[in-house]
Amino acid sequence: MSKAYIVCRDVRKRFGEHEVLKGVSTEFQTGQVTVIIGASGSGKSTLLRAINRLEPHDSGSITIDGVEVSDDQRTLQKQRSEVGMVFQQFNLFGHLSVLDNVTLAPRRIRRTPRTAANEQAMVLLKRVGMQDHAHKYPWQLSGGQQQRVAIARALAMQPKVMLFDEPTSALDPEMVQEVLDVMRELARGGMTMI
Repeated sequence: MSKAYIVCRDVRKRFGEHEVLKGVSTEFQTGQVTVIIGASGSGKSTLLRAINRLEPHDSGSITIDGVEVSDDQRTLQKQRSEVGMVFQQFNLFGHLSVLDNVTLAPRRIRRTPRTAANEQAMVLLKRVGMQDHAHKYPWQLSGGQQQRVAIARALAMQPKVMLFDEPTSALDPEMVQEVLDVMRELARGGMTMI
């Protein structure tokens, strides 16, 4: 039996009078792919953002690998480096090349030398089918291509878990398949994904 890597207990979050997370309790197992389905506004994105502490929860607890998610900056930075997130909008840095977008966090956070970061980035870009676009800028790419770069960027930190917040919702229908193919390949490789 796989171990629960992320545990949510009675997690609550409200925005003004509107309670979005109403005592959510769930576990996410290592190596498991979990899909959260619900109506618009039902709290799917809020739960993912709470797991990564991009949106602080009001009460209850969230633990990642046994450590509670809180505002302690040292703990939070370590947790965020182990939990990659891909957003609906690609959030790539427009002034940086694809290669620099992917290597920025490993160089700044993990202090990976540029040469090693570039080598790792090229492996990841090849994995998502974007190696031929390494020196382009985000504005030169289609939406599906930008989202695949965003996935490579999240993978560059070698996370233990990937959070996907509706990664295909901003894409044209013909570009959805290329992103889903990358996600299926990650799942086959044993990546824990929510």
